[in-house]
Amino acid sequence: MMKDFLRSNFMAVCLGVSIIFIYPVLFFPKGEFELLINQFHLPALDLFFKYITNLGDGISMAILLIFLLFYNYNKAILTAFSIVFQAIIISVFKRWLFKGLERPVAFFNENIHLNYVDGVDIHSTNTFPSGHTATGFALFAILFIVINNRGVIISNLLFLLAFLVGFSRVYLLQHFVIDAYFGAIFGVLSVVLGLYFMKILFSEKKLEILDKTSLRTTFKKSG
Repeated sequence: MMKDFLRSNFMAVCLGVSIIFIYPVLFFPKGEFELLINQFHLPALDLFFKYITNLGDGISMAILLIFLLFYNYNKAILTAFSIVFQAIIISVFKRWLFKGLERPVAFFNENIHLNYVDGVDIHSTNTFPSGHTATGFALFAILFIVINNRGVIISNLLFLLAFLVGFSRVYLLQHFVIDAYFGAIFGVLSVVLGLYFMKILFSEKKLEILDKTSLRTTFKKSG
């Protein structure tokens, strides 16, 4: 499963986009992209990004985990591992290595006009990396693994949804582009680590058994 994921269209798109954006993300002046994006606020976009950003909430992964427990133990365990690894990675960077780092609202000069979205609470510190983006990419990476049809259309659609979660964090002035960029990397990395640890802990035969069992099948047997 791990090799299939690493060689998948989803990973190819993630890698390609990350290469394209690596130079501007790392070497353009901080705040330049954010101010450019902030200029183009429309009511429809405000509403769209206000709600799609919620896909990056931790509750989304929790819901996925509960669903997978009734669908497939293999994928449920992968989701649980990914949640743990993502939480560790994000916490180390956000709460320790870059604790207190300013978010856009605190970074920009008070004289600069900024567009805000009504109903969105803006945070001012602990900007790096974007936890919502990490969750979004982990969520859709796992969904890609769960879905049997892994063609180009499905891969691009799931990547686009993950990308929009990350973009929403910049649009809503919650994060800088670099926060979302590395949040995406950390989100996918958490899934890869989950796959790696499953490979270490479970034999191929055990993984096959887990792939065919769930709470639903367990209840049927006990009934």
